[in-house]
Amino acid sequence: MEERYICMAPKNDEFIVDIIMMAYNHEDYIRQALESIFCQQTRFSYKIIVGEDGSTDRTRDILLEYYNKYPEKMELILWKKNAGMLENELEVLRRCRSKYVATLEGDDYWTSPFKLEKQIRFLEEHPEYIGTCHNIRCVNEEGALLHRDFQFFPVTEEHIYGKRQALKGQLAGQSASLVHRNMFRQWSEKEWDYYKEAKVNGDVKIHSVLGILGNIYCFRDVMSDYRRTFTGDSWTASVDWSNRLWAAYQTTYELRKYLSFMGLIETDMDDYADFVLKDALKSSVRKLLCEWNVRNLQIWWKLFWEWVKENERKGGRRLSILLCGRDRK
Repeated sequence: MEERYICMAPKNDEFIVDIIMMAYNHEDYIRQALESIFCQQTRFSYKIIVGEDGSTDRTRDILLEYYNKYPEKMELILWKKNAGMLENELEVLRRCRSKYVATLEGDDYWTSPFKLEKQIRFLEEHPEYIGTCHNIRCVNEEGALLHRDFQFFPVTEEHIYGKRQALKGQLAGQSASLVHRNMFRQWSEKEWDYYKEAKVNGDVKIHSVLGILGNIYCFRDVMSDYRRTFTGDSWTASVDWSNRLWAAYQTTYELRKYLSFMGLIETDMDDYADFVLKDALKSSVRKLLCEWNVRNLQIWWKLFWEWVKENERKGGRRLSILLCGRDRK
């Protein structure tokens, strides 16, 4: 049977850190991403695992150029046809065998040559922490600073990310800032299946599992740039920014199911789900009052009926009768 992909493994197999990278049509950016890794000044050995998902530009050619230059530090997964974001991510994560895992997307880049050294040294000296992250800058396609940036990833002081934040689906930091202990080495096939089936962004799933298993220390330092590309195939370009309350609620709901399947939280999370839904519903009312339009009205209506269904599911049939004027079967 023809292989799904071509894997070009490194000649050396002794590493402390696996740096995972997903790449698709990153021709304009991937050199900067790779150079920001190779300029790292660290005492620890690292391997870059790249999943190249059948790009239609020169991304693969550039990766092969770097592999020929650094064959001892790179592992390339070259899909023969586009596998999709999830399948590519799963294949990359399954190949992580080192003690630690770091992440860098093909269009982002690190800005400090001491990033890996600082984060891994901290984890080596503090076994009570499962990971570390840091502040980032948001930049546009040309690398110019985006000052407002939709309030994404504001600079924060040093703090600890833990279970409370994880259960809300919050991120410890942008993906390029995270370095963590390799939990994937212990995962069973069932745990991989749960990860694949959960309809939640991969960053949210990983950060939430880490935050429940242990604490993540967040540095004040700014050590990477997150590139916001508003055109093409990027996540930023695909998201509807007009009103994300429904998407946020769905993410939290799906995350609750995923963490429950993983055995990381109690199965009965009704009280927590009520809190999340009510908070989203109140936010939708405020948004509708401030900006009356069809989109905001639709979001409020969807959240309202979700609240009605949840109350009915838990035996609150009187509420739906009162609101609807009839008993829904």
